[in-house]
Amino acid sequence: MSGKRLIHRALNAIRDEQMAEAEGHRRNTRPGMPNYGAGLASEGYVGGYSDALNDVLLAMNGITPTRRGWWEPKP
Repeated sequence: MSGKRLIHRALNAIRDEQMAEAEGHRRNTRPGMPNYGAGLASEGYVGGYSDALNDVLLAMNGITPTRRGWWEPKP
C-alpha cells in the first residue's frame, strides 16, 4: 500500500475519532446549554495529528504547506 493511501486511512480514522468525541460532548451537555466541547473536538491532539498528516500530503504532492510557518526556511 502506498504512503498516500496509508495517510488517507489514518485521516479517516482521525475523522471518526473527532466525530465520536464531538458526539460524546453532545450527549453530556444539558439541553439548552452551550456545547463548546463538540466545537473543540478537532483542537486537541487528534486535530494536531490531522493537521500534520494533511501537511505531509501537501508536501508529497509538491505543495509547500503554509500552516503556522513551520515549512518556511528560517534565516
